[in-house]
Amino acid sequence: MIVPKKEVEPVTFRVSSGKCVLIGGLAKIEVIGDSKPFLFTFFVGNDVKLHPTGSDRASEFIEKHAGKMLTPPLDPGPERMKQIGEFESHDIEIDGVGWKEAAADIALRGLGWVSVTGAGTAKVRVSLPKGIGFSVRPPLMPYDVWESTARYTGGRAVRKSTKSKSGKRRRGVGRR
Repeated sequence: MIVPKKEVEPVTFRVSSGKCVLIGGLAKIEVIGDSKPFLFTFFVGNDVKLHPTGSDRASEFIEKHAGKMLTPPLDPGPERMKQIGEFESHDIEIDGVGWKEAAADIALRGLGWVSVTGAGTAKVRVSLPKGIGFSVRPPLMPYDVWESTARYTGGRAVRKSTKSKSGKRRRGVGRR
């Protein structure tokens, strides 16, 4: 179970078919089939590393980087991944209601949840360690996709906007 130490900052990724997002080394969310790209907003602890990658490279990436770039699990990553055991995959379909609000949440037991936003039907594969449950529910915060505090720009997740010391809002990548 992951317990956040401070307020969770949601992060939004645009995920297209054949791509996935690794949630630490503990879960994988991927878009399969001929689905259009969807926005996935992750509500997980800030210490959990999110990493978008191609679905075909995800397994080798987990083996190589678990415990280092992908946390949790913590070091020693490969040994801890053996203790966690095999992953099982579940395929679900989510009917999008447009780009202004989330259609559904995918709740991952003990980890957090992922809001799914988009138009059309998303075919999503959820991979978790055996025995870990998940559920699909109506969205808790359907409009937060556009209010998320960080976005993925291709190289890293960055804050969408920040306040300067004077209290004025600044926008842009790389601002501190």
